[in-house]
Amino acid sequence: MLHHIHKKLNTLWRKTVLIVRGRIRHQDRFGLSYWLWTNTRALGRQKLEPGTDDTGVLEQLKRIYSLIGQSDRPVISVDVGAYIGVISLAMAQFGPPRHFIHCFEADDLNYSRLKQNISPSLRATITVHNKAVANYVGVSKFTRYKDPGNNHLGTEQNPIDILDSFHQVSVTTLDVFVDEAQIDVIDVLKIDVEGFDLSVLHGARAILEKKRINVIVIETPTHARGRNELKEFLETHGFLTNYIVRNSTALTEISESAFNRHDKTPLNMLAIRSDLTDQLNTVL
Repeated sequence: MLHHIHKKLNTLWRKTVLIVRGRIRHQDRFGLSYWLWTNTRALGRQKLEPGTDDTGVLEQLKRIYSLIGQSDRPVISVDVGAYIGVISLAMAQFGPPRHFIHCFEADDLNYSRLKQNISPSLRATITVHNKAVANYVGVSKFTRYKDPGNNHLGTEQNPIDILDSFHQVSVTTLDVFVDEAQIDVIDVLKIDVEGFDLSVLHGARAILEKKRINVIVIETPTHARGRNELKEFLETHGFLTNYIVRNSTALTEISESAFNRHDKTPLNMLAIRSDLTDQLNTVL
């Protein structure tokens, strides 16, 4: 009883601090520590407790890196659409000692917060790029919303919550990036760019065809057509795919029935190169 009361009081105190100060330091059950802000969906959880809903992705990243283990070469991870950096921090924590992470965040506000969440001790491991990633190189219009987690390339999708769509950002492709950075293989690639995820993969066709990406975690499209296109693209390029069950350690098959039957809609897909599934032992 006392424990329950203490927990409720602690949650109330954290909610109050978050609202009054505008941000709060959060430590999740994975041992990750980072800032949360009032408009970074920090209060979007049950009972409005500050936190995130990345548990399913974090569980799979922890598993993937443990199976990758040590390597004769440095392990490379790329976080496209890094937002405030929770996934990048998880990559750094779960990955092997010789591990380098490149994270991309195009929005200036999110980029600033991302840098605040990367401690000085991690700056030799995590490199932050203030760019968008797509299927072309250049500049693009960028749409901003009241919820900065919804910001994306191109023109507005949800005019009700829009702030502006006149901002411009620099854009690159993964094909160009890996050549410029002299990266041979991306071991783990995470993509979450609010509906433009497939365009990121189209900009990585050359390295995909050469089997230079091993594992992909990517946001699930909101429409059935987009889900089918993404699944077909990944499987055509030699990946086996599953849904990551939200806030769970589980995976499930990719199908419309699987997507619709879960109480918590699967927010992400996991794709592993078919020739690596025995090594990684991850596919259902």
